[in-house]
Amino acid sequence: MSENVEPAPDGALAPDPEILEPTETARVLEEYDGLSTGLKIAVLAAVVVILAVVFAGFHATLFHWFEVHTGTVNESGPYYGFWSGFGSDIGEATLIVGVWAAWRHHNCHVKGCIRLGRPVDGTPYVACPRHHPAHEGSKRNISKSTIDAAHREAQAKK
Repeated sequence: MSENVEPAPDGALAPDPEILEPTETARVLEEYDGLSTGLKIAVLAAVVVILAVVFAGFHATLFHWFEVHTGTVNESGPYYGFWSGFGSDIGEATLIVGVWAAWRHHNCHVKGCIRLGRPVDGTPYVACPRHHPAHEGSKRNISKSTIDAAHREAQAKK
């Protein structure tokens, strides 16, 4: 057994109390354990009442504006106004973010270029046809001989 651990009366291993140094947290917990249950409940009740009053005042001033503008108040159902108004934009925002992420993933890595590209062999970069080193000309289609020559050149470098 470890020298810092000795068996407890029930057979479980417990740390040696002489080795442990008291910390500030342990002192606060000991003081908290010394408080009566009635005092703990009274403090909890006071905190709950104070929070309820603060939230009620906050609701009257700002939450009503939020509810009206999101469509969750004064409608025929509890969330009808939200899902037919403000909440319906969630799907549109998801589509916009998805398109942006796909474009960003396949975007040419040359600074300032907004074109979509393909991976450049042997590098972690993506390049559009205009900036790709194996692409000759301005057209998107490459002849079979150009592809074969680029492949042989890449294999020779390995």
